[in-house]
Amino acid sequence: MVPTHALLECFSVLTRLPGDYRMPSDEAKQLLEENFSTDAIVPGIDAGLVWSCVAKVVQEKVVGGRVYDAIIAHSAVRAGAVVLVTWNAKDFLTVAPPGLEIREPGGHSVRVPRVH
Repeated sequence: MVPTHALLECFSVLTRLPGDYRMPSDEAKQLLEENFSTDAIVPGIDAGLVWSCVAKVVQEKVVGGRVYDAIIAHSAVRAGAVVLVTWNAKDFLTVAPPGLEIREPGGHSVRVPRVH
């Protein structure tokens, strides 16, 4: 499962990396298609989800690009995921829905506490 926003953000990053690391857009598209178009579920983002994510970042006093992390985490839960794997686990802890396990590849996992 790869939320729509995560896929688009990946494309964005791959095509704006500095210097020799930057990937031409057609190559970035091909790379993403080869890895995700056949087997990955790509859930979209609806308006209700966007507004609930904005409310969550406001509640947590988070600003800027962290709203993207919230959208990714909430999209994952809405699609049925119970684990989110990311290289930036700490970025998701304050914005992920309660109960979602945040895991770094090859590392430990942290579960966002459920609120009663």
